[in-house]
Amino acid sequence: MQIYELLSVGMVVLLGLLGGKLFHKFNIPKVTGYMITGLIIGPSLLGLVSSKTLENIHMVNDIALGLILFAIGGEIELQHLKEMGKKVIDIALAESFGALIFIGLGAYIISGDPGLSILLGTIGMATAPGVTLMVIREYQTRGSLTDTLLAVVAMNNVICLISFRIFFAAFSLLHGEALTAIILTLFKELILSVIIGIVVAAIITYWEQKTNDLSELLLVIIGGLLVGIGLAQTLGISYLMICLIIGAITNNLSTMHRFVYAELRQTEMPFYIAFFVLSGASLHLDLIPHLGAIGVAYLILRPLGKYLGSYLAGLKYGAEVSVRRFLGMGLIPQAGVAIGLALTVSESHPELGATISTVILASVIVYETTGPFLTKFALGKSNEIPKET
Repeated sequence: MQIYELLSVGMVVLLGLLGGKLFHKFNIPKVTGYMITGLIIGPSLLGLVSSKTLENIHMVNDIALGLILFAIGGEIELQHLKEMGKKVIDIALAESFGALIFIGLGAYIISGDPGLSILLGTIGMATAPGVTLMVIREYQTRGSLTDTLLAVVAMNNVICLISFRIFFAAFSLLHGEALTAIILTLFKELILSVIIGIVVAAIITYWEQKTNDLSELLLVIIGGLLVGIGLAQTLGISYLMICLIIGAITNNLSTMHRFVYAELRQTEMPFYIAFFVLSGASLHLDLIPHLGAIGVAYLILRPLGKYLGSYLAGLKYGAEVSVRRFLGMGLIPQAGVAIGLALTVSESHPELGATISTVILASVIVYETTGPFLTKFALGKSNEIPKET
């Protein structure tokens, strides 16, 4: 990383911090302030941060997204899931496949292309965990909707990543790719992710048993995440599921995890701010006019599928009224995971990937700017935001 890139990172963090504080004064979620600040200083508007710089400092995004997924994975607490029952998994399945079905049918009616429809629908399953986490932390929300939302978002990312790999493998097989290559890819993406996640989490848990120093354990966790991300990039696989698995296992096996998570929050904020500012800077305003009929259908049908899926599943399991009515609103944000999956399609199927990437990148602008408002609105309507915030 060269000097001007370090300067860009410093500017991103400081301007993002100021932007978040400014927007918060107007009762707007800080995460929205971070992203709008990024949009203003990014290539689409002022150009203070160039496209080349965004590529060169992608490591900041990788670390931040790894920390976010670790924290979200930490919400998969077995005891808590037992208390909440089967309903959380079923709600996550219902909202995920609700989006897949609605988007898939809409895209097929418009394009007549089953491959495009299925892959676009599968990518539409993904919900951005970072926005959810940041809004909940900013407003210190507590209650049934908060607990359910965090658990569903965690499960959603697992369901989306696994489903995409299976559907993409089937699509590649139908389009002439060798079966052995597809099996190898599935093994690398699914089995190796699980193995790496378990091994890193086991090392962290074992180290915890040998120390009472929270600062030391914090370094072990960050080091473990960096090793997991680095191994994934070396092997050419996604690190998203690895970080989720590390967070989930560490949370369930650790005896000090509550203290560690509190300690971790003191160091992760600069990365989070940089992540959302850079996410805003990466938004492509010029793609909005190119959405087309499929893009417009995607923008409408994805939230509809998630809302109806979560509502019907909540109704089936007798979930609280606030969960049934407002959970779907908290599942609208979409960013890094969806963009990463779209790029995966582009690498092996450029023509199809170009269409999918245009839809995803353009729709992310809408989902990421409206998502924090809707999440805050849902939590507020459920009376889970303390009065003092």
